[in-house]
Amino acid sequence: MRLLVCAVVAFSNQAFGEEKAMDCKALGALVAEHWVSRTSLPLLSPDLSMDEAVCIRDVFLAHIQPLMGRPLGYKAAVITPPAQRDLGLKEPLGGIYLAAMFRPADGAAIPVTYGARPIVEAKLLAVVKDEAINDARTVEEVARSIAFLLPSIELGDSLANIHQKITAPILTVYNVGARAVLTGTPIPFDGTEAATEKLKRMIVTTRNVESNTIVDRQSAEVIMGNPMNAVLWIVRNQHARGGRLVAGDRLGLGAMSRIRPTPGLHITTIWEGLTPEPVMVEAVFR
Repeated sequence: MRLLVCAVVAFSNQAFGEEKAMDCKALGALVAEHWVSRTSLPLLSPDLSMDEAVCIRDVFLAHIQPLMGRPLGYKAAVITPPAQRDLGLKEPLGGIYLAAMFRPADGAAIPVTYGARPIVEAKLLAVVKDEAINDARTVEEVARSIAFLLPSIELGDSLANIHQKITAPILTVYNVGARAVLTGTPIPFDGTEAATEKLKRMIVTTRNVESNTIVDRQSAEVIMGNPMNAVLWIVRNQHARGGRLVAGDRLGLGAMSRIRPTPGLHITTIWEGLTPEPVMVEAVFR
């Protein structure tokens, strides 16, 4: 496999050398090094294919699993039609969560240097109840295999060089930015049609606490018209790659707000419509 790396190293501007062939294993190890050190990748060829990118990502994740644990879920990224059109896609991109990426939102201050290029998102997670989900073909069927919902804040990270031309394979190389997820209080979900309709109408407001301003406010319908459509897409994407979901898998269903963290930023995400009182998940940055 021939993978091209351009002659730039983002964080130092040093010459990386002439374009050279690197196999999947070597480039996967390189991505892992930059993920651990929280530094941007060298410029990668925009001609990188999706098959090459998936191979690199899988090697990258294998390298960090001793640190981050086994796979514990999957994410649907690039969920909106405009974002997909910009990347020449007709469907979302998939990513993989590792076990240690999850931690409860406990109010502890998070350094803004947690990643190379941090981006913070309100993120709805659905947790798999049983393996019947793998046989689901409709929204109604897939909803019955969800145990509960997790309102969350994802601490995403782009490893792409600021001069990098972004393509779907480039995003895939670094696992569409998965780094950490702050989870809130679980919300019961019984999988009924009524519960699914209520979920579609859920409103998530992201508020800047210090300035008392609204950063974003979205209905859950922004997630592919219905968050269960995103779950169904993840099931199908796993099928296509020869994988199966298992009980306990955590499924990230798309961003409902995005903000670049700065020192002193205090945000709260307010989840309304599923519980008698709103559920809140907070993050403070230093």
